[in-house]
Amino acid sequence: MTGPRSLIVRIESWVIGDGEIAVPRRGEVLAGPLQFIETGAEAPHAVRVRAELVPSERPPIWQYTGEKSPRRWEWSGLLRGDGWTASWRGAVPRTGQVDLTGVFWGTFGYDTEGRFRGRVTRVRMASERYERRGAGGWYPVPGFHRLREVEAAPRFFGPGEELQDGDTADVEASVVVDLDLDDVPALPVRPALVPGDVSAASGLVWVVDAALPVVLRIDADDRATRMVLPGTIGTSRSVHATPSGCWVTGQDGTFWVTEGADPVRVDDRPVVAGAAAGESLVASTGTAVWRHYLPGREPVDLPAAAGYVSSMAAVGDSAYAVVLRRGESALRVVRVSAAGECTVGPAVPLLPRGHGNPYLLGDPLRVVRGVDVGVVRPDLSVHEERGLPKRQLGGGISGGVSWTVGRLLDGNATGEWWPLPGPVVMDPTRPSWLLTVHDPASLDPVTSVPVSTHAPRVAAGADGQVFVIDRAVRRFRTDSPVMAEPEVIDVASIAARLQ
Repeated sequence: MTGPRSLIVRIESWVIGDGEIAVPRRGEVLAGPLQFIETGAEAPHAVRVRAELVPSERPPIWQYTGEKSPRRWEWSGLLRGDGWTASWRGAVPRTGQVDLTGVFWGTFGYDTEGRFRGRVTRVRMASERYERRGAGGWYPVPGFHRLREVEAAPRFFGPGEELQDGDTADVEASVVVDLDLDDVPALPVRPALVPGDVSAASGLVWVVDAALPVVLRIDADDRATRMVLPGTIGTSRSVHATPSGCWVTGQDGTFWVTEGADPVRVDDRPVVAGAAAGESLVASTGTAVWRHYLPGREPVDLPAAAGYVSSMAAVGDSAYAVVLRRGESALRVVRVSAAGECTVGPAVPLLPRGHGNPYLLGDPLRVVRGVDVGVVRPDLSVHEERGLPKRQLGGGISGGVSWTVGRLLDGNATGEWWPLPGPVVMDPTRPSWLLTVHDPASLDPVTSVPVSTHAPRVAAGADGQVFVIDRAVRRFRTDSPVMAEPEVIDVASIAARLQ
């Protein structure tokens, strides 16, 4: 090493607001997900790096590259540098030692595997200029970039009221952070179990590790059994509880786990989404062919439909409903019967007003698209019912419990507190997200609790208990007081005692 290792990272406002990366403060250690985007040398904060590129096994994506730009193939991989790793995408296929010019971004996505960790030595707010085009659309103006030195970035910033009036606006939409990669303490030893997903059935709670092939079975008295899957290390998985055991799914296949027997891999096909009803599991493999599983039986192919599964839930004890997105303009509702029969509904339009990721909610079953709520008819068409008072980021159904997640601060400037019943005193150091349980029939909020992630894993158990993965396994009840702190279940200590 010839000198101190350093890194300049640009972080978008929403990543800090979401809590994916902590507020950058000069003198403090900062860590988070990292991406490297190839650019020209003239781009703001562009650097030249030499690193090892480990290409992804995922196929290239036919990607949009920007306004009025043609689509192109884009490859992905992981860059391994000196003191950092960064997820990479590029229009030129590469591997091995590479010499690249681009910008490091602290950002979060489904394929952001890179990480940074360093002590903050400088913090600068970056302003971009936006202009209005057409019917209210705002676009960045190339060539405008201003920096403002600060001791710390705010928790919440970015486009807001300034994009309401006029035809141009200067917005601080990102922060540029200088990092010393050497002046950091040693990383702590990894806990025996880092919770990645949770599910509950028949009075039992099942927790799967975020990266290790380890499952924890916890009974009503918090007694636990640790089970090891014959799976790979470093794979994210989901767990789906049944009355007699649980299914575990991920990129390395599907496993069946039950008390008193060794876990077994029943299929090696990757699973991108799944749900359990009764003892069975229906899983999407990311293709037009899905799979139906029952304990002790060979998997059965289900000819459903290709597309992105944005929501999936058990309906009753043996049937399933799925929201399937095909392109950017429409979704379809898919029904899977107890016998494994798949019915694909008609196209349901997604209107250009911020529908986001559609999800299932309630009983009778509804599809929520942004603020638009529609009842699912027997023919799987969607009849517009009403609108929510405010858009939630996402939601779903687990064990008959309907839930949504949204930003705690949304609407406060206008005095609208839904889904809370009224104003609350907020601690700015607390999480900025709100997990809300809804009445399944009316969709009225029942209770809300603070969480620190916009993408919690949620599972409903017996007797009104709700479990959520929020950097830990947390538990609350559907009749808990509004804004009560969920109880933490110390699964790491439980797992450590069983090793």
